[in-house]
Amino acid sequence: MEKLSCNASTSELRFEIGVITGDKTFIEDAIKQRKLEHDLLNEVCIPSMLARLDLLQKGYKQ
Repeated sequence: MEKLSCNASTSELRFEIGVITGDKTFIEDAIKQRKLEHDLLNEVCIPSMLARLDLLQKGYKQ
């Protein structure tokens, strides 16, 4: 898991790893990292990520 953390440089990748592995730390880190990426942050971004997480947890694929 530590190796994944080192290689996951984007918030999107961290979020995906968190969803796939079920590790809440990756998901929380992704959201925190996204908040620091001001150019990527908008009003829809974080709610959109959370909505995707909800769908993925229910078994829906993208």
